[in-house]
Amino acid sequence: MGFGAYHGSAKTYEAEILLIKSLKKQGLIDYYIPETSYSQAFFFQQYLETGNEELLRELTLAFQTIVNQEGTVETFEHWKKLRLLNKTYPQNPIKVLGFDAIAEYQFPIKHILLLIDKVQNWKLKTALQTKFDNKEINFSTRNKETTELLKNFISDYEENKSVYSIQISDTISFHHILKNFKYNFDTEKGREEIIFDNYVYLKNIFTLGNKKQFFKYGFFHIEKQREENSAPFFTRIIEQNVYDRNNVITVMGYLTKSEVLWDKIYDDNGDYEAYTVEKGFGIGDYWKEYFKGIKNLKKTKLSDVTLFKLNGENSPYKKGTDLIEVKLFLKKSNRKTLKNKPTTDFIDYAVLISNSKNQIPIEEME
Repeated sequence: MGFGAYHGSAKTYEAEILLIKSLKKQGLIDYYIPETSYSQAFFFQQYLETGNEELLRELTLAFQTIVNQEGTVETFEHWKKLRLLNKTYPQNPIKVLGFDAIAEYQFPIKHILLLIDKVQNWKLKTALQTKFDNKEINFSTRNKETTELLKNFISDYEENKSVYSIQISDTISFHHILKNFKYNFDTEKGREEIIFDNYVYLKNIFTLGNKKQFFKYGFFHIEKQREENSAPFFTRIIEQNVYDRNNVITVMGYLTKSEVLWDKIYDDNGDYEAYTVEKGFGIGDYWKEYFKGIKNLKKTKLSDVTLFKLNGENSPYKKGTDLIEVKLFLKKSNRKTLKNKPTTDFIDYAVLISNSKNQIPIEEME
């Protein structure tokens, strides 16, 4: 199952935790898969096990390198709620996995150093450790110095694999991280392709075929059908027969009368200063930009978080483009790219989220 919405709304997390609690109560969730890299997910898992809030704060800041509107207090608190939920299921806690592209170097390097901790007399391991220990280092994937060090590290490993590999605690994870570093060096591979390839590779390793999985991703990634030529991740797993279409469920969130965190403002030194909020564009229910048919959800909602089943036997959503077509003032909608495909080709359920405040940057947290 995938759940997604426009980013930056506080109540989106409220809707998500309600879904997760319901699924867990019914025994319908084994893995939680957020929009993170493999290594970020590894350390989110570590947080769930240890409760280390200093680690969680660092992870929340790193999370915004992929989802830039959610390096927030709400993200931080969401993970605390997941940890509390796990404590009520000590025999079968939710586990975390990540399949996304590497968007920052801090946690992949941290992960690698953990895996090669026992390796002796490796000069480039020492160089990597020294860089990681430097608190002034920029772990951006655009940092040329760090990128060059990683390239040299990988080359050295591959040339001396027989020496190093026998001392590495988990070569499967180690090789997987190195492979994803290489994806970063090769700009030809798109993000959706990377997510898909990572998923297919790890599916057998973690025996995911018989596990119940909950994906928290942005709107596009969990659509079950192409809008035009670009294939979202969920579309790929259906088209390439990883799972049957009927076994892939998409729950899409829609906002009304809400606000979202829009941007963080930094000074010339890169230090946080303030943030901006949007309550027009970026909501999906604004006179200049809105989802066709969202008014029908607004008329029939039962609360500020209301779940609608769209794929019932006689559902009107099996015809027309409501909730997928975006109407724009003085601009063409995406109707032509939809090619008359109905709503239920893309999604199965909708959640209308009303009266939500924006998320607050974690830098504002004392």
